[in-house]
Amino acid sequence: WNVKTFASNTALHGRKEKPLSRTNQLTAMPRIESLDEAVIDAQPMAVYKAVLNEFGGVTHWWMPIHESKLRGGVPIDHEGAVVDIAIHRTGNAKFSYKITKLVEGKSIDMDISGDFVGTGSVTFEPEGDKTKMQFRWNVKVAKLGFVILSPFVSIAKGHSEVMQAGFKALNSYLTDVTK
Repeated sequence: WNVKTFASNTALHGRKEKPLSRTNQLTAMPRIESLDEAVIDAQPMAVYKAVLNEFGGVTHWWMPIHESKLRGGVPIDHEGAVVDIAIHRTGNAKFSYKITKLVEGKSIDMDISGDFVGTGSVTFEPEGDKTKMQFRWNVKVAKLGFVILSPFVSIAKGHSEVMQAGFKALNSYLTDVTK
């Protein structure tokens, strides 16, 4: 990965260069492609609703690591809903999900913007009386601090740790709710 310092470039070569456009900046950013999954001890519709409730800020079972808040007037169970996410770990991350497609009880697709830019999807598949839940993340890192750290710290591993904590918290929450 190559980083240019425009001031040095001007001084060395006697010419000015235009800063990179946002599109070109993002093509230079590290990419994270991950798939995290778990089997949750509940039916797909219950898991789907619990995830939407968490994204909408109705429940808080993923706290203190993952905090979400619905923004705007679009309900969480409608395409176009926007959710602001804050991850409270080393290098706190902030980003938004815009729900682009919902298939009730089966999947949630989203566009991601903020410290990460790209797409994500959550799927819910029946597995006996349980649910296989998968979270796919295909993003580029947009936060400068994360970009600088990316050669030394696995951001994908950190994402998977947040997801695994979420799966565990979701399973505990649904177990407690159904007692």
